[in-house]
Amino acid sequence: MIKIDDIPDSWTKDQEKIYRLYSEYLTDSKNNIEPEAIEEFEKLITKWLDESRIKIVSWNCNGKFREKFEEIVEEDADIYVIQECENPAESNDDDYAEFAGNNYFWIGDIHYKGLGIFAKDDIEFKLIKNKNKEFKHFLGVNVNGSFNLLGIWAMPKYVEMIHDYFDAHKDLFNENLIMCGDFNSSVVFNYHHPKAKNHDVLNEKLESKNLISVYHDMTGDKQGEEKAKTFYQSRHLNNPFHLDFVYAAEGVVKEFEILDHYKWITLSDHLPIVFKI
Repeated sequence: MIKIDDIPDSWTKDQEKIYRLYSEYLTDSKNNIEPEAIEEFEKLITKWLDESRIKIVSWNCNGKFREKFEEIVEEDADIYVIQECENPAESNDDDYAEFAGNNYFWIGDIHYKGLGIFAKDDIEFKLIKNKNKEFKHFLGVNVNGSFNLLGIWAMPKYVEMIHDYFDAHKDLFNENLIMCGDFNSSVVFNYHHPKAKNHDVLNEKLESKNLISVYHDMTGDKQGEEKAKTFYQSRHLNNPFHLDFVYAAEGVVKEFEILDHYKWITLSDHLPIVFKI
């Protein structure tokens, strides 16, 4: 039996009515409903649930996004969190400007390499302002008044900067937050950082706010022992690492995929992460 705690906002009144009939009537054994009928309704409800989910892509495009965005939009996501992309407001590329439209936020020092969050027109965005100007590659938005999304492109001092952002924005870190991006970090690099600001301690901080790495939760892989990689240094397949993450409360992310390296390694040293909530 499919149980829904919260009816999706995008559902019509008819969809909600049919679901309530299903949950209150069709699953009552006293009504002697044929199993085949229940199965058909479950397929319908599953389809509606999938259509109501928000699809998000996180990708470090390795620069020149104006030449690559047409590849990633084939994923038909609702939201794209893109690291190392140009500021559309300062781009002379008409196609890139059309892709960005008006429903995006961008942050960065250099107009041709920053962090952007782009969304379809039916997504409602509100910017969450950083509390300190040093956080030049952390971009937070509220989505549809429903949840907060934090895009990250960790620059030197890498994981230490994520610690600094966490400490300055503790009120943002809760079960209503999804954070994703290029962390440029892993437990295998703990020795590069002070013990109080390494990747293990970052995981502890996030877990204290009920935020966990979706990849590790879904696969059971241990941090630093990931079978799937997200980064290939200098685009060499023999030099891989897992440096890109999605953190969310348990159960929030319903589907998660790291796209195939054979295609995407020709476009970037990082692979896109695609997930649905």
